[in-house]
Amino acid sequence: MPARETAIFRSVLVIRDAGTAFLCLVGRKQVWVPLTEIRYGTNLTKPGDQGRLIISAWLAKTLGLR
Repeated sequence: MPARETAIFRSVLVIRDAGTAFLCLVGRKQVWVPLTEIRYGTNLTKPGDQGRLIISAWLAKTLGLR
C-alpha cells in the first residue's frame, strides 16, 4: 500500500484545544485541525505550543492551506 502524501507546516501556533481538534494559526489563517488527522512527527500538544504540524495533503487542501 503506498504511503499517503503529507503536508508539513512549520511555526504553527496552537490557539485553542476543543478536545477533539486544535485551532491552529498556520501562516495568517486560523483552521480547526481534528486531532485524529494529526500525523506522527507533529510536535504540538497543547495551546501555546508553536512548532511543526503534519497532516494529510488532502486535509491541507480541504482547509485551504494549499
